[in-house]
Amino acid sequence: MNVKLPLITLPTSEGETCSWLHYPDTFEALIVNNSTLSNEQKFHYLIVSLKNEAKNLVSNLQITNEKFSVAWQLVTQRYNNQRLIAMMHAKHLCQMPQVRKGDASSLRKLINHVSSHMSALYALSLKVTYQDLMLNHLMLATLDAETQKEWELLMAARVDPPTTSELITYLESKCRTLELIQSTQSMKVTTAPSRFSPSTSKVSKPSYSNVVTQLQCSLCNGSHRLFKCDKFNKLHPRQCLTQVKQLNIS
Repeated sequence: MNVKLPLITLPTSEGETCSWLHYPDTFEALIVNNSTLSNEQKFHYLIVSLKNEAKNLVSNLQITNEKFSVAWQLVTQRYNNQRLIAMMHAKHLCQMPQVRKGDASSLRKLINHVSSHMSALYALSLKVTYQDLMLNHLMLATLDAETQKEWELLMAARVDPPTTSELITYLESKCRTLELIQSTQSMKVTTAPSRFSPSTSKVSKPSYSNVVTQLQCSLCNGSHRLFKCDKFNKLHPRQCLTQVKQLNIS
């Protein structure tokens, strides 16, 4: 008795990082490893299965037997970024969905969220632990954009994600560099130049009011000194002495 099996739907992909792993395995089993198909037919299936950015990656290639392997290699090299895939799953594990009290639906969503991302990480057969991935994500998220860029450039040639110890070693080196720079800057003494040098400083001239005050007679308030005052000079010498003492003139 022959049983008619349902048709298997061709997998599709937009190149989205977290869902990428499901696509190449299924497409290879159905299309790439299918000996009944020509490479040109496989290329047509590839074009149909890709969407948006992923499709644009190979859309300019001529659909021929020879170009299929080139197209498939372009797609897999572009999106089979194991380190990026691992970090994206770790990011989602650090961002749990909210569970509402007494709500089975939101609780099920949490369970599926954790299970799916943990399964994806397990499928990658990573050399680092899940704890390292999650700690690395949390640490990198606190850093400034420039430091993150420097770290990613340093890790660009890596296939496997780095361990937390490697990240800490890098941050230690960065910290020592910053401490040295800050220490050097704090040792610089900035002295503001004087506005006036001794040679160019000017001696202030007495104002007119000061001159008038100095020439004012203490006895008659006239514009002359006491010893030139007619009223003072007409006094008896004893009276002059008494007057000087009263005016407190030294």
